Parts: sequence; C-alpha cells; structure tokens
Amino acid sequence: MSTPLDPFGGAVTVGSVTLRTPGLAGSAESYPAGSPGIRNAEFITDDLEQALINEHVKRQETVVLTDTAEIEVAGVQTGDEPVIEVEVPHPGERLGQVVLYVDESGVSSWTFASDKGHPEETTRVGATQTYVIRRFVPPAPEHAGTRGLIGAGALGKKLLKVLVFPLVDPDPLIGKVGDYFAHRWEKKKRPYRTRSFTPEDYASGDSSELGADDWRRLSEGPALLLVHGTLSRAHIAFGSLPRDYVEQLHDRYCGRVLAFDHFTLSEDPKENVDWLAQHIPDGTTLEFDVLCHSRGGLVSRVLAEKQSELSLGSRAIRVRNTVFVATPNAGTALAQNFGNLVDTYTNLLKLLPDTGGVEVIEGVITVMKQIAIGALKGLDGLQAMRPQGPFLNWLNTGPAGNERYFALGSNYEPAEPGFASSLDLLIDRVFKQADNDLVVPTAGVYEKNGSPLFPIAERHLFAAADAVPHTRYFASGVARAKISEWLTGQEE
Repeated sequence: MSTPLDPFGGAVTVGSVTLRTPGLAGSAESYPAGSPGIRNAEFITDDLEQALINEHVKRQETVVLTDTAEIEVAGVQTGDEPVIEVEVPHPGERLGQVVLYVDESGVSSWTFASDKGHPEETTRVGATQTYVIRRFVPPAPEHAGTRGLIGAGALGKKLLKVLVFPLVDPDPLIGKVGDYFAHRWEKKKRPYRTRSFTPEDYASGDSSELGADDWRRLSEGPALLLVHGTLSRAHIAFGSLPRDYVEQLHDRYCGRVLAFDHFTLSEDPKENVDWLAQHIPDGTTLEFDVLCHSRGGLVSRVLAEKQSELSLGSRAIRVRNTVFVATPNAGTALAQNFGNLVDTYTNLLKLLPDTGGVEVIEGVITVMKQIAIGALKGLDGLQAMRPQGPFLNWLNTGPAGNERYFALGSNYEPAEPGFASSLDLLIDRVFKQADNDLVVPTAGVYEKNGSPLFPIAERHLFAAADAVPHTRYFASGVARAKISEWLTGQEE
C-alpha cells in the first residue's frame, strides 16, 4: 500500500523505513526482501544483480517512490542540494549496511550512514542508521540544454535499496571487512600476472601466464605492452579492439605482444611496477612500446621514468613510445572522494554495459564495503590518482628523459537528454568543469603537471560531438588509427 510523502519535511514511515522529504511530493511503497515482483520494480541491471550476489550483498528492504515531483512549499528550505533523509533499522554487529539510490533518470549513487562510528549503538534495541541522500533531479526534456540539475516539475520514480553484507567474507582468505580488505580481495580474485595477448585470447580472462620461453621471445625485438586502468583487467580494458586490429598489432610486433594484469585498488603504480620487474627473468633485456588506459598510464610512466628507483637487478628495460589513453596524469577529482568514484563506475557500467560488467562492479562493491564501515586505509591504488597527492607529486618531478609520449583525451557530452545527460551533469559538478570524459579531466591527460615531459604535443582530442566516454576509446576507429600511427610510425 502506497503512503504519501510529506513535502513539508515531516516523518513518514513505510515498512521499517522512515523518510523525510522536504520539497518532494509523491508516494512511497515498501518491499521487504523476497517480495514477489520486486525485481521488476528495482530497475537495476543484470550485471549489478549478479555482482551483488557474488559479493554476498543482500537486500534488507526496498522502497520505491512514485509520481515524485519537486515542489515549492512555503517555509520549507531545500537549498541547492535537496535531500531525502532515510532512517532504517541497524543491521546489527555482524552486518554492514548501505543504501543504493536510483533517481528517475536511472543514475545510481551509493549512500553511507551519517552516524557510523558509534558502535555502542549497534546492539541497542531499536537502533537505527540515518542516510542523507542528495536527490539531484535531472532536467525536464524542455530544459535539457541547461546546466542546472533541478528540473521544473519533473515527475518520476526513485528507488531506495537498503543493502546489507557480512562483515566477515565467507572466503577465509579474504576475511574481515576493514582496512586493507581490498588488498586481500584483489590477491584472491584479481591477482597479478603477465599474460599473453593474442588474437585468440585477448578478449578472454582465460589467457596463459607468461613463462621463460615467452620472455625469451619477447626479448628478440620490440614488444608491445598493454596496461589496463582502475577496476579493470586487460581483457576488459582492451576487449573492444576488433580482432583484425589485434592481428595487425601482432603482425607489426612479430607476435611480441603481452599485457599486465595488476592491483589497482590497494597498491600504487610503483608497487605494480616493482612486482612486474621482479617477475621478469633476471638477465632479460626488453624494449617496449606501451599502450595504456587510464590509471595504467601512471604504471607505464613509473616503468619509463623511474627506473633508477626500481630494483631491476640484471634486467634491462627500455620504453620507446607510450600512448596514454585517458590517463589521469594530473589526477582525477574522483580520487578525492571515493564515494564519487564508486558512483561513477557504477553508472558507467549502466551506460556502457559491455565494458566490464560483473567483474568491474565486484570491484566497486569491494571499495563500497570499506567506505561503508569507514575503513579507508589500504586503498593506495586509488589514492595514487589524487591531484597534488604524494604519489603524483613524486611522479611529476624529475629530469626530462628521452621518452616519446602521445595522448588521447576526450570531452564527453551526450547527444540526447536522459540517463547519459543526467550522469554527465553530475560528473561535471564533481569536477567543477565540463571538459572531462566522465572519469578524467580532458586536459589532465596531456597538459602541464610539473613534469618536464609535459605537455604532450602529439595528441588527439575527441570533441563533445564525438561522444567518447572514458571506457569507449578503443571502439573508435579514429583512436585506433592514431595508436597505430604513433606506435609504429605507420598510418592505417
């Protein structure tokens, strides 16, 4: 049975949830876990559903708000960022809790309890947790060209999904959720490896680990190294490359093509390269061209620029050409607030469901668990992308070298109003600027950042009209042609 919301801000109880919605009219209906038909009411993707199952996250309760409308109520102040205040029963000592909010355009956000940090309250009878949800409202179609987020008279349906998860992972090798939980998770589920990258296996996670014979072959001439970005793996980051393009790369490098799968959450890019160096056979001499995406560019720069600070032993590695694709060489605002980061990747996968799916969302959920309990230690891989943070300050200082750098960047703007437009508006607010690809500021890929190797002169920028978001560069024929030109000096 539906319960009317109170736009004056009074408390409304629906199921076991209490809502306060100043300035918002509509009605609410509660669906306890296991309610018939609730899957259809939730309008979440199949990939998110499967990832929640895989990571042992369960529904506690779902509240659906229908016929919602932003209205002006005399004496009620909602401010620039109106909110929905949600009070829910505390799940107890053994469970963590979070609320997943989905607005009428389909944009999702993870919201964390505002009163965490009071463990003495967890066992008190009647204990609750409070969530304050920013209710950004997408502009109505007739206002889609404006930069405001509050639409005039926008009607819609909103979802509040109360989720719980065990504070001890069922896998004993992963264990208790807390500081450094992400490291144990990556070690178990996203381990390091150097892998083959052939036309037969490049889009598959089931590729072979490189052995001694492979490294001997790779040392016979220039090789191509592919390095993925945050929350990704090689087959996810580069899986959208057409097979015939991968075949061309193999022909040009005489089959000497490999990829590096590495931790992106819990270890910084220097630690990533330290692992790589130690797993190349001693005495090996290598000459690399590098194609890297997103955070993978920071890993690639450590390999190219900071060898004096690595333990290479008798190994010799030379980096000739590096193509940075959407690399946060000056950082990204998403690394300053991990809540924004997990929101962005959740929505990117809804916008582009063929760019990682379940595997990426599992990583998002892993970070979400740490945020939910206030345990932020051990996320060094994400901290490395913080603008002016310790890692980037270290990376962006040093003498100029002989590295040849190239850059691909994009200013993403959706062509049509709706989900993509609403997401773009929200990301622009996070970055406080419109020029970004939803994850990385456009100019941050190539512009001055303190390093004498920047700015990068040889670059290609996708304009707003091209509508190329962070995870879709390799689907672009223009991008692939530039990569071929830069890596081999040959235009397709």
